[in-house]
Amino acid sequence: MNTFVIHGHFYQPYRANPYVGDVMIEDTAYPYENWNERIYRECYLPNAYAHLRVDTKVKAIINNYTKMSFNFGWPLLDWMEKNHPQLLDKIREGAENAIATSFNHTILPLDPQEDKEIQLFWGIRAFEKFFGRRPTGFWLPELAIDKQIVHMLIKYGIKYILLAPHQTKVRGSFLRYYAQDGHLDIFVYNGELSQGIAFGDLLSDAKSFLETLRSRRGLTIIAADGETFGHHKKFGEMGLAYMFANSFEFKSLEAYYKENMPKLSTDINWNTSWSCLHGIERWRSDCGCSTGGLPGWHQKWRKPLRDGLEAVRSRIKEIVYNQLEEYFFDVHVAILGFVDVILGASKDEYFSKYLKRDINKEEKVRILKLLNAIKYIQLAFSSDGWFFAEISGIEPVKNLLFAKRAIELIEDSSIENTLLRYLEEAPSNIQAYGNGLGVWKNLVLTQVYSPQTISRTALILHISELKDKKDRLGKWEFEVLEESRVRLIDTETEEEFSFEEDLTDFDVSMLPSLYAKHIFEKWAMDYMKEEEEFLKDYEFLLEDMVLHSKSLRFSTAQYMREKLRLLLKSKLLILIKEKASVNKIKEILTKADTLSVDVRDEYIAQELTSYVVDKAIKAGDEELLRLLEFTREYNLSVSRYELVIDLWQVQNIVWERRQEIKNDRIFELLNILPFSS
Repeated sequence: MNTFVIHGHFYQPYRANPYVGDVMIEDTAYPYENWNERIYRECYLPNAYAHLRVDTKVKAIINNYTKMSFNFGWPLLDWMEKNHPQLLDKIREGAENAIATSFNHTILPLDPQEDKEIQLFWGIRAFEKFFGRRPTGFWLPELAIDKQIVHMLIKYGIKYILLAPHQTKVRGSFLRYYAQDGHLDIFVYNGELSQGIAFGDLLSDAKSFLETLRSRRGLTIIAADGETFGHHKKFGEMGLAYMFANSFEFKSLEAYYKENMPKLSTDINWNTSWSCLHGIERWRSDCGCSTGGLPGWHQKWRKPLRDGLEAVRSRIKEIVYNQLEEYFFDVHVAILGFVDVILGASKDEYFSKYLKRDINKEEKVRILKLLNAIKYIQLAFSSDGWFFAEISGIEPVKNLLFAKRAIELIEDSSIENTLLRYLEEAPSNIQAYGNGLGVWKNLVLTQVYSPQTISRTALILHISELKDKKDRLGKWEFEVLEESRVRLIDTETEEEFSFEEDLTDFDVSMLPSLYAKHIFEKWAMDYMKEEEEFLKDYEFLLEDMVLHSKSLRFSTAQYMREKLRLLLKSKLLILIKEKASVNKIKEILTKADTLSVDVRDEYIAQELTSYVVDKAIKAGDEELLRLLEFTREYNLSVSRYELVIDLWQVQNIVWERRQEIKNDRIFELLNILPFSS
């Protein structure tokens, strides 16, 4: 009997700025605010709502997470929980297909023993929190493996892992490795087919690919980055949906493991990985493996970057373990348990479980700083920091930023000086930076924000009516006590700050980029509203001049037309943002068409898409029909795809509610086969 498994390794590094607690603007992800948001829309969400089409009609919408095997690490799950909890609910519909992974995707064979255990223990605990059960399987980051990891996996009750074909001594799809302290089962993915999915065109013809799978015998496993399905390969999630809908031969690793056991045993090729021909050298040397570089670029920066961060890690651990001995019975056990606090558990419950004596407020802050230093030095070793071609990339810069925060929490400036000496020896491929020290000064330090900056940001957001008097900003709780006094609490360390703000030298560009953007957006909307109010008495005059401009051809006609166009666009945008009725929006569009003034552009289309989605969530049949008729009329009026209102998310909303929708016209307008059919 044939069995097919498709495993998606879904992963993004932790992107939140450690000084703020929110993800800042990442310019390269435009038009989205950051890469998590972009890949969410291109991959993570589409796989929860993968469209199965018959000709041009949507026949079904499939949650691929309920059909495939997959893993998500803590960085993504934590971000989804805070930003897209509805997606997390959809992923949890396939919880029985999930396997665990390490906490933040370090290269485990390169980690010291204590850090290997932190990564495994924290990763397993995160899995338990998000999926509500003990994990059976485990995804090793980059599938990098050594003997120590295997013993730890056995110790923590993990039953199976995945490996690449070149990582086992014996050929086969399902093997067993025997160790002195037990055994670990191994699923081996098909290298040719997995490569064809990830880097070839196999997924572009799902029907043909399914036939290829059916020509094989026994168990066939395909493993790829989950982002392949929709982000790297556009509409890849639809290819999966087609195969899942047209074959009962697909299973998850979990389902297969419950029903089968390996017949062959094997040894393992140690210190190997799935993405480096040289074992694990990609993450510590200039081995020749790289992604995203230009011709002639080298990666000589990798070794000094790792050596420098290792020196920082060693010194931080020495300080943390020594200082925490005063407070904990077993420091390492307490550090392992700290993951519960990271995952949202009560700090007081944590302290009552691990402390050997009572502590005062100052001691509590000090302990939390030391424990968070361990958290951030773990994040500083996320594998992405060495994967790509250049030390000035987003990923190594973020790793260095985490190291900077860890050093500050320890309060020992000599550690930073040690790191900087290594960075001087890390050559950049970009002349403007010169070396890692240039990257540190220009890209790392510019993302370091003081509590005073957070205080000022909170006050400006409050004055701009974007935050309440008592509110939260990333990881910070704040309260505006008077006109210019702000009290802050860092929820990670429980440090408290109070600032008397003077805004006479205020400059928005000094604020964290995400909040600066939101402030400017609010100010722009306020300006448009004031301008609209100011020009209200002149609007009819402008319309009259534009109406007669074609016949009279007076010299300032084009200027008046442009002035009216901007006014009508402002009115339209205000109505969209305020979620006004469809009729009011249609009035502006009709007026613009009557006057031959074009107010449709890509930004208006994006805002209208969000408007329609928000309205559709709670709309009854009658309102939904009115909304869709408006959208149809609007889309027929534009000439370019970029100007179209995208109904993909509305299709998903209607599909979820299909049993309660009675009017088949709604399905027709959305190009969905009616549920009754």
